[in-house]
Amino acid sequence: MSGKSRVILSAIALYLAALALHWVHVSKQRSASEGTGVKLVIFGPSSWDSFAPGAAEDVVARVTGDLDTRFRIEHPQVKQIVHDVRGPVADGLARLRNAEVAGDQLDVVVCAANPVNTAYARGGLIAPLDALVTPIRQRFTPGAVENFTVDSHIWAAPLSAVNLTTFFYNKDLFANVGAGAPKTYSTFRALVPKFRAANVIPVVHQGKNAWMWLFYYMSALTQATENRQVFFVERMLEGTTKFTDATNVRALQLARDWVDDGLLDAQSNELDENTMKSVFYSGKAAAFFGDTWDIPGITSNVTFHWGVFPFPQYDSALGHPEAFGGVESGLCISATTRQSALAEAYIEFATRDENARRLLQPLGAFATSHTNVVEGDDEISRELRAQLPAAKFLDWIFPPELTDFMQRQMQAMMGQTQTPEQTAANIEAKYETLVQAGYVYKATKSASPAATK
Repeated sequence: MSGKSRVILSAIALYLAALALHWVHVSKQRSASEGTGVKLVIFGPSSWDSFAPGAAEDVVARVTGDLDTRFRIEHPQVKQIVHDVRGPVADGLARLRNAEVAGDQLDVVVCAANPVNTAYARGGLIAPLDALVTPIRQRFTPGAVENFTVDSHIWAAPLSAVNLTTFFYNKDLFANVGAGAPKTYSTFRALVPKFRAANVIPVVHQGKNAWMWLFYYMSALTQATENRQVFFVERMLEGTTKFTDATNVRALQLARDWVDDGLLDAQSNELDENTMKSVFYSGKAAAFFGDTWDIPGITSNVTFHWGVFPFPQYDSALGHPEAFGGVESGLCISATTRQSALAEAYIEFATRDENARRLLQPLGAFATSHTNVVEGDDEISRELRAQLPAAKFLDWIFPPELTDFMQRQMQAMMGQTQTPEQTAANIEAKYETLVQAGYVYKATKSASPAATK
């Protein structure tokens, strides 16, 4: 055999060997694919973005596994459902963005309402869900869908407990000064001398957490604008009016009154959340303004009778008080999924009343995203439900850079180091720099549901 023939035969042998290896690889891939079937990935940008968030790990695993098992009965082609839920809340946006850029499989995203409004929707990380949610909208409580409505589109199917801003108060301390829950600001202000005489702080606040000061500003702006706060904020962001507008300055002053009138101590800026709660739990403070996510800590730590009451009515304002918050989590579709129909089917299945009830029951919530899923029937739950529907947090509408700046400005104003007028001017100047840098506001098209009360 010639040398040339040997070379040809060797080349053929190598080709056949490579071909055989290729088909072995393909066969293994096919076998693996046939063994696993369709895979669905449920992505949680942070460890809080899971079913039954805040419940014990074994409870979360149980309700999640039960949901997946029953979904696969209806969709037998799904052989594997993976839940990728981890990381701190602060890193959620980066984790979702990085996963999509890396090309990781993401189908359903468990998403909090805040980042949906501030980043996920406008950042192109999730896809609109109008076609899915609109036909099943009757499942959800008033205001739930609005919390996920951005730029005239619905971006999530609501599925969570309801949280809302409210005052928590020590009923025993109020009774000691001959008072009950105050309905108006002037009534509350009149109690200041009595509480001071009893060596009790009227209202304590976690001022070190600058973002919490916005609760007072949003609540004041609501009444100052006659419950048109979303429209008013959008006008400021569109440039139709300014943050130095008399109405906005009036709202800042109403918030500042809490300090000027002695209800709130200006030294509140020295307190973090744990210190504030310790002061309240120990009976040294009569009340604090927080959110219903504080309830588990209160029930576990206080030894006195406690209750809740809405933000008081300002006597000089024409608007009425509103609570902020509502449904804070839902199910979104990743913008990069390649099986949107299956992802939508999972979302529709999970948000059915019977399934939502199983997922939300461990939370013991006073209200949920679903009209027919109601838990608590105690006095406090009923009082909290009377404050619904809640309005959308205004810091979901402001651009994040402005929100961060406003928080620090409110902190300074409530610490009495600058006036409401200076605060308004500083915020307006900051916003103008954002506009000059190219920021353009796009309206949310979602009015406050509570404005129709």
